[in-house]
Amino acid sequence: MIRYAIWALALITLAACKKKSSTEAPGPGTPPPAVTGKPFTTSKGAVAGNPTTAVINAAGGNLHSPGSDISVSVPAGAVTGNQTFSIQAVSNTLRPDKPLTAFRLLPEGVNFQQPVTVTLRYDDFDLTDGAEEMLMLAWQDNNGTWHPLPTTLNKTNHTVSANVTHFCDIAFYEQFELFAAKTRVKAGEELQFRLGVQEISVNQDSLLAPLQHRIDDNGFGRAVASNYSMLHDKYAARATGWKVSSGPGEITVQKNPFNLDGNAVYKAPATVNTITNAEVEVTLEGLLGLKDPAAPNGTRKPEKLVLRKKFEVEPTGNATFMKIEVDYEQVALHAPQEPMYAVWDDGEVAVFETGAPNSVNCKLVLTKPLAGSWPCGAVAGNATEASVELHFDATRFALSRYCKKTGGVSTEQYSTGKLTITKVGNAGEPIEGVFEGKVYQSISPTECAFQVFHLKVTFRFLRFA
Repeated sequence: MIRYAIWALALITLAACKKKSSTEAPGPGTPPPAVTGKPFTTSKGAVAGNPTTAVINAAGGNLHSPGSDISVSVPAGAVTGNQTFSIQAVSNTLRPDKPLTAFRLLPEGVNFQQPVTVTLRYDDFDLTDGAEEMLMLAWQDNNGTWHPLPTTLNKTNHTVSANVTHFCDIAFYEQFELFAAKTRVKAGEELQFRLGVQEISVNQDSLLAPLQHRIDDNGFGRAVASNYSMLHDKYAARATGWKVSSGPGEITVQKNPFNLDGNAVYKAPATVNTITNAEVEVTLEGLLGLKDPAAPNGTRKPEKLVLRKKFEVEPTGNATFMKIEVDYEQVALHAPQEPMYAVWDDGEVAVFETGAPNSVNCKLVLTKPLAGSWPCGAVAGNATEASVELHFDATRFALSRYCKKTGGVSTEQYSTGKLTITKVGNAGEPIEGVFEGKVYQSISPTECAFQVFHLKVTFRFLRFA
């Protein structure tokens, strides 16, 4: 019996804020949105990691948090003397369903004499495809309420920025999103889609949590349902052009509670031979503008917004496969005629591997394999941890572990990625799961220096014993 195995190997977040006038209007020629919600209020984010600080005086200066893609530019005259500025990563209570960090900018309670510019870099892989056209920054006040900021979008540099006159917690959000109930659907099954809008109060002073017609709790997640309404015509005049833009299957359009074509149901074909990528697309027209100081008339208002959502269609029955995506692009799909088996040693260690030496290959080892979500680690002792290797060829590989040197001492560190086992059958039955996270390729034989890759491995193997 040929033993096969699988090698399995997360964005950033952003922030900014300022006090806003309650008399500001949505923009020239745009009708005010209906107030169908209440101010969206959450708890303050929990501190994550250490802050980045700098003392800046009346001459001005810059502050950048390494690795977090957020920067602060303080102009001359913003403060009158030495002032300590800091950037602190915090958990994102605006969008806890997404892997996005928020930031706490300090000092709070200090009003700047000149506006300070806060810039965040976003990764469009974390967004609905097409949604960056209406990407905005929001800030959170001391009562926990979130407010939108006039936001400048730079699609070339993948940044959003805003001028603020005081500091607070900050994050970004997508004005429109295309939500899918799942990221994977089985052959013959249906998948529901909803067009959602983050509502803003009439004077664009605060984000709103819907009082009714929010994105369904059932299947779409309560974290999303709490602050996204189903699309209505105060924000977009129409939704049109629903289609399966790639992959198999059919789409059926449905009216939402606002009588727009804002919902749809995808139906996968009855038979699928291997795991298959698919994508659904919809177009929004007649959009309500958002404030962007760099846009014409200060309002960012694209003519059309084309939103796309990718997902996977699983093969029929017990067909085995392994799909490898590196930096969000598919680089290998192993789907042989003969089933791939996972080696299962005494119920203690599972090893997955494709045995495909002439192509990109992965290997994953998991102690005490059970259904659940497991972090990366040493795969030793009683711990339930995963170890991942990504092989580009016979000599180049990346691992889920790396070294970090502090005070001349090198210590072993592990990827924050996780292996999730969704199904564990008996002998001859499927083991299914996915690994997603960072892996590290050493670029120096003597130093702790690495090239970092984002890896996602989706697999179905059969249990060997």
